[in-house]
Amino acid sequence: MRDQKPLQKLFSKSMNRREFLAHLGAGLLTIVGVSGLINSLVNLPGGRSTPRSSGYGSSGYGGKTAKQ
Repeated sequence: MRDQKPLQKLFSKSMNRREFLAHLGAGLLTIVGVSGLINSLVNLPGGRSTPRSSGYGSSGYGGKTAKQ
């Protein structure tokens, strides 16, 4: 199991409301930033894409056009 000392040190630290909210905001930004980075890496341009054959956006505006 991981070392719990840094986490215990943070929990035992005396802080006021402003410092607590700053820690909370930094943690939230870290989580959002990491998930955004992973999402952008997964959806790189030129990656795998599945073409749609039916459903919304699969045809031109106004319906399907028949090729003759």
